[in-house]
Amino acid sequence: MEIDDLTILKYITPESVNILKTYLEKDSSTYSILEKYEEISYLGPSEKFFFLFKEHEKFINRNHEILHKHSAHLLSVMGLLFMIETNGYMTGNCSIFDPVYGEYGRVIPPDHSFPEDVNIEYRLTDNDSSICIIDLFFNIELNKIMRLVMERYQDHSNYGRSQFLNYDIAFNDLDVINLYPFLFKGTRELESHMNVISEKFNFFDKNKIIDNFQIINNKIHLVFEEITSRTKCNYIKCYNFFNFRSRALRYSDENDELFKYLDKYFFPRKLRKYDPQYYVTFFIVSIDFELPDLEFVKNYNEKYYFDDDINIYDSIYGYKELLIYGDEVKEESLLKDNIKNMLNSSKYRNLLKVNIDLKKTIILFDGFIDKCLYGNKRLKKDFKDLFKFITDESITVFPTTNELTVENIKYIMRFFGNYKSIEFDYSISDLQYLLTHFANKPEEDKNTSIDRAHRMDRFKLDKEIQYELNSLVR
Repeated sequence: MEIDDLTILKYITPESVNILKTYLEKDSSTYSILEKYEEISYLGPSEKFFFLFKEHEKFINRNHEILHKHSAHLLSVMGLLFMIETNGYMTGNCSIFDPVYGEYGRVIPPDHSFPEDVNIEYRLTDNDSSICIIDLFFNIELNKIMRLVMERYQDHSNYGRSQFLNYDIAFNDLDVINLYPFLFKGTRELESHMNVISEKFNFFDKNKIIDNFQIINNKIHLVFEEITSRTKCNYIKCYNFFNFRSRALRYSDENDELFKYLDKYFFPRKLRKYDPQYYVTFFIVSIDFELPDLEFVKNYNEKYYFDDDINIYDSIYGYKELLIYGDEVKEESLLKDNIKNMLNSSKYRNLLKVNIDLKKTIILFDGFIDKCLYGNKRLKKDFKDLFKFITDESITVFPTTNELTVENIKYIMRFFGNYKSIEFDYSISDLQYLLTHFANKPEEDKNTSIDRAHRMDRFKLDKEIQYELNSLVR
């Protein structure tokens, strides 16, 4: 087994490598996940985050007893990561109490680096410690991905809180929308937060009411379906490093015994990103590491299940105000209908992105129907209506057809696979949802045989036919 390329090796001591390798030889499932994570490094933040979250929860379930046994230790390591400040030291064997001071204070100002940098190494001793570092690795990487996304828009003047400089722009970022719920301890906290930030949208501007209402009512709402689809979990966890770091620093300021304890694990290092003249803050921990007080990080690993009656998209912060503000009942009623139609239809529109012009899309599907679906004229018209709906936001009524069987849908799923990430962007679950609802067969949305059709050769077109269809758009 070759483990030299695994990212997890950055977080363990050199002499621990063979211990981890021995463990992974027995736990081939976990090794495959760690290896897969390296293979998907080219994917975007959302894809990597959902992959890690799903596999982490499966890993926890497989190793529940051991992780529960060492839960205080695991929380202690995460707590240490949140509280680490990077300072300069003169030697590699000095105390944590001996940072170097210059004319303007410490020679290397405190650096709030986690989760971008991880200034620790883990010393393995046995299988239990191997399981613990793998659990920590999942959490470290999830936090790194979260920070990568949220730092795009974070207002750094509000340290300790996740607050964006521009919510209008941020909520048009798909990665932000996908990961945003994971900043909160459950949907109730998210609901409270959304009620506050909704005031930052200009809801009294009639020209913006539909756009902003759509953002909160549609994008945030649909993300819970996305989370369930991608992670197979009906809960979230909180990875709000802004909040946990703020709590960790407050804890370290108020705990006199903490640094005496940490000094036992303190081994400064020379790290490339800092002044090479100085050693900098670094810790080596093992399975016996446990902080004296864990109150500040105790709910880090808690599960928060989705509330069925979550109300973050309540119109109280926009629609009701607009009704009061409006002058004529007729105008208010029309606006209400427009918003309702938009909310009902936009959830379908966002399931598929078309990257070529409408004319080429229609030509492609006319050709497909001619070759594979008996040239059904009614179906051609229905597909034309579908793609017009997807590409034109002014159309608010989602079209449907009665011309498709489940078998037809399987062939169409496989057909789309030939154009994925080029002519069309979509997730497989989203495409299945779109096609089954388009075909007036919503009950087939979870039909696993339709999902599998996307990659089955049985539904693959003849090469010559596929070549002819490709020539229509390429």
